[in-house]
Amino acid sequence: MRVALLDDHALVLKGLVAHLEKAPSITIVGSHSSSRPFRAMLATMPVDVAIIDYSLALDDIDGIALIKQLRAAYPRMKILVVSAHDQGLVIHSLRQAGADGFVAKSQEPDDVIRAIDAIMTGRGFLPQRGVESDEPPALVPLSPREWEVIRQLLEGLTVGQIATRSGRSLKTISTQKSAAFRKLRISSDNELYLLRDYILALDGGSA
Repeated sequence: MRVALLDDHALVLKGLVAHLEKAPSITIVGSHSSSRPFRAMLATMPVDVAIIDYSLALDDIDGIALIKQLRAAYPRMKILVVSAHDQGLVIHSLRQAGADGFVAKSQEPDDVIRAIDAIMTGRGFLPQRGVESDEPPALVPLSPREWEVIRQLLEGLTVGQIATRSGRSLKTISTQKSAAFRKLRISSDNELYLLRDYILALDGGSA
């Protein structure tokens, strides 16, 4: 199996390459830290499995968008995501974008090899505590005020700026942000931005 890797963390990338090279059935055809040379490589040589981290550098392409591009350009290539962001909503969004499997960076290295074997034989591969189907995880509806906070966070405003704009206290905005994150099953601003399109779609469905 011809495997290519993309991860912007050098230590993770080198560790994955070193581990996968021990498997006799796997040939590493390239490893890159940014998507531009990675995509250029894919355009010049056949690859069976692309292993990518969807949370790349800030100046790189959005991971969901990258997966959609790869799926459209290489429909027969398998896409395995290896990421530290292993919440159910994240995994669901990746699956919807076209990923064939997901391995959390907290899992054992051998799970990556097992995942490759699984997706190459037409089976998906997900963490045991991850999503088990293509149905989105059930979410508790956000209140209008919580949606208001989320929209403004996605505009790039800070909690303090939202409080000033809305005339509410910093404590109130912080509480509403925390409640919204809990209901959306995310734990950081980074995950909010990574799931921007999915979350805005949920917002539209609530209107």
